Amino acid sequence: MKTINTLVKDIYAVIEGNGGWDETVNEYFKETIGTTMMSRLNPGERKEGTLRMSSIGQPCERKLWYQTNHPKEGEVLRPETRFKFLYGDILEDLILSLAVAAGHKVEGHQDTMDIKGIKGHRDAVIDGVTIDVKSASTYSYKKFREHKLETEDPFGYITQLTSYVKAGENDPIVKDKEGGAFLAVDKQHGHICLDYYNFKDTGHLDKIEELYDERIRSASDKTTTPTRGFSPEPEGKSGNLKLGVNCSYCDFKSKCHPTMRTFLYSRGPVFLTKVVREPNVKEIT
Repeated sequence: MKTINTLVKDIYAVIEGNGGWDETVNEYFKETIGTTMMSRLNPGERKEGTLRMSSIGQPCERKLWYQTNHPKEGEVLRPETRFKFLYGDILEDLILSLAVAAGHKVEGHQDTMDIKGIKGHRDAVIDGVTIDVKSASTYSYKKFREHKLETEDPFGYITQLTSYVKAGENDPIVKDKEGGAFLAVDKQHGHICLDYYNFKDTGHLDKIEELYDERIRSASDKTTTPTRGFSPEPEGKSGNLKLGVNCSYCDFKSKCHPTMRTFLYSRGPVFLTKVVREPNVKEIT
């Protein structure tokens, strides 16, 4: 029987044409990708203003509060951004199908999970281990390859995976009750790695329900806006202040920083919250 330890090597063997992708796997792939497309492109499937497992670990409590209490005031995602996320979902279906083709036991795909009434969908359980599939840029992929999420986790991935492990503690298909792994894909260069964490050893499993209680209380208080999770940072030596990476990707940055101004540099947009020296680049209004 295959084990999780050889998963990446076995997937690469399938990609190299060493067999495994048969009619059964092909049907599995068609079913999973079809379900994904229906879920992502069907407006009726989207629910706004509810806490989800995938967002509980959001490091900025104010963003989570906005998502729950003012969901319609966030930025509307552009089609190209939605396509980027959809591409990641399709990669997830592909990598899980390759795992099936490689002879590994893939179960629990997109099963609904629950902690204190907060719902979520885990990606899969492979060989008894809870798995969260992540497609990433080459830069972000390094955090998985080098096992750095314990100290560099700007999007709350550790809490998300811990939630799935905790919610599956009584699930018979989950053999590993203490940890889980990220199956990460470098979508630019095709590298794959498995990044495992023992959440019992790190203490995350013992603290996860307490975090849920805190976030539920915060989201339920509709009158008190939480403090910002991140402060603006210097933009060079100009005296200007800009949003950091976390805030730059936030859908609620304009609501959180109503006087923010956006300037289009060659490296991309920069969101200034304080302008001491006017940038010599185009301002986006």
